[in-house]
Amino acid sequence: MNTNKKLKTNGISKPLTKEQGFDFEPDIKVLICGLMQCRNLGDVVISDCVKYLLKKSAKKDGLDNVKISTLDIRRQKDKKSLNRVRNSDLVIFPGGGFIKYKAEKFPLEMGRVTDRAEHYGIPVMYNAMGFEGFDFENEGCATLKAMLENVASRYITCRDFSDELNKTYLKDCSLSSLRVADPAMWTSETYKIKKNPQSDVVGLGVARGGLFEDHGVPVSKEDLLLVWSNIVKALEKEGIKYKLFTNGLRQDEEFLTDLLAYMGKEEEREEISLPSAENARQLVEYIAGFRSLIACRMHANIIAFSLGIPSVAFIWNDKLRFFGESIGCKERYLEYTQLNDTELILSTLKKAESEGYEDGVLKREKDSAYKSVRAFFSPFAKELSENRSRDLSKKKLVCYGLPNLDSPKLNDDFFKENIAYFVSDDKALVGTKCFDKPVYSSKKLRRLIKPFVIVSETLDYPDCYKVLCKYKYKEKFDFTNMHSYTRYVFKKGEIFLDEPKIK
Repeated sequence: MNTNKKLKTNGISKPLTKEQGFDFEPDIKVLICGLMQCRNLGDVVISDCVKYLLKKSAKKDGLDNVKISTLDIRRQKDKKSLNRVRNSDLVIFPGGGFIKYKAEKFPLEMGRVTDRAEHYGIPVMYNAMGFEGFDFENEGCATLKAMLENVASRYITCRDFSDELNKTYLKDCSLSSLRVADPAMWTSETYKIKKNPQSDVVGLGVARGGLFEDHGVPVSKEDLLLVWSNIVKALEKEGIKYKLFTNGLRQDEEFLTDLLAYMGKEEEREEISLPSAENARQLVEYIAGFRSLIACRMHANIIAFSLGIPSVAFIWNDKLRFFGESIGCKERYLEYTQLNDTELILSTLKKAESEGYEDGVLKREKDSAYKSVRAFFSPFAKELSENRSRDLSKKKLVCYGLPNLDSPKLNDDFFKENIAYFVSDDKALVGTKCFDKPVYSSKKLRRLIKPFVIVSETLDYPDCYKVLCKYKYKEKFDFTNMHSYTRYVFKKGEIFLDEPKIK
C-alpha cells in the first residue's frame, strides 16, 4: 500500500498540506458488478442504466467526485481483477435475474466478488434483483442465502417477488427488500434514443429453442418454430412489414437461422431479419425502429416499454407475467397455452398498438427505479465525503491487527511514524511489540476517548467490524479498512489522496 501519494508540482513531488488537502475531494469509487460482456444484451442495458442513474443521483445531490467503473462477474477469476473490489468504496450488483441457482452459476460468480468485499469491508448494494425460486436443500441456493446475510450486504431491492425474497433468503437477515422497477426503464435517457414514430415495421424478437422447456414450460423448439412461422405467414397475408431479431445471444441467433430454414426463407435473411446487434446501444436502436413488438426476451419488452413502443410477450418465466401485471398490460403477456392461436396473438398486438400505454405508468416505474438507487447511494456518498473531509491530525491512530511483515511492499515508515499502538484478538500477540509499538487486546478500544482505527488487511474485516460496533464505534467515522484509509486525512498536517485533482 502506497501511503505516500504526492502531488507533482513543476516536476517536483511534494506532499499536500492540510490546507491544500481540503481543496480536494478524493474520488468515491463505485464498482458495478454485472454482465457487461454478456451477449444477451438486455443484461448490458441494465448495467448501463444503473450507471446513468448513479450519475443522475450524484448530479442531483452535488456529488461531483464519483468515479464509476464496471466489472463483469463472469470475467473476474484472477486476483488482479478481484483487486478492483478491494480498491472500491461501494460494490453494486445492478439488477437482473441474479437470485437464482438452477440455470446459471451466479452463486459462484457473485460469491467471488462478495467474499472479497466482505474480507476488506467494502459495502455491497443489491439493486433490483430478480427472484427465481428458493430451495435451501440446493447448495447454490444456500450459498446465495449466506452471501446476502454477510456483513458486506447493506441494501437490497427486488424487481419482482420481493415478498418471497423476504420470506426466504432474507428471513434470517437484517436486510429487507422492497419492490422496485427494473433500471432499464431509463433506456431512452441512458442512450439518448427515442422511437421512430413513422415506423411501419413490427419487430419479432425470437429466443433459443430450449428456453421454455428449461423453465418447466412444455413448449419445445419444434413448437416455437411453428408458432413463429404462423405469425410470419399471418403478417405477410395482411401485408404488414416485419423484421426478425434477437437480443444477441448466440443460441438465439442459431434459432433464428433454424427458423429461416424452417420457413424456407434462408435467401431472404437480409430482407426479413436484422444482423446480431454488436452492442447494447445497437439493440436499443433496433427496437426503437419498430412500431410494435412481439418478443420472448424480457428486456426486449422492457426496452420497448421504456421507448413507448407497444409489445406482446410470450411467458416462459414468472418474471414476464409479473412485469406485464406491474405495467397494467397483463393481457399482452401470453401464456404458453395461447401461443398456437395466431389470430389471438395478432389481435392482441393490434389492440396494444391502438391503446399504447396508460398515462403515468412509465413515469411511476422510472421514479421507482431512480429513487431506489438514490435512496442508498446519495446518503452513503455524502457521509463518506464528510468523513473524509475531517481533520484527523489530532486523532490517535490505531491499527487493528498486525500488517504482513514479510511483504516487500510494506510501508514500514507509515506504521513507525503514525500508528500509536496495535490491537489484536490473538492472545499470542497481545503483550508483544510491532515496530516498537505495543500490541494490546482489542478491549483496549473500550476507552471513553476513541482513537481512529484502521483494520489491517491481514484480518477478516467482519470480525473486527462486530467488535468495534459492540464498542459503539461508527464505521467510516471511527474506523475503516486499511486500503480505504489511503483516501482519508493523515496525521501531522499532511493529506494523501488517490490521484489528486486540483479544482
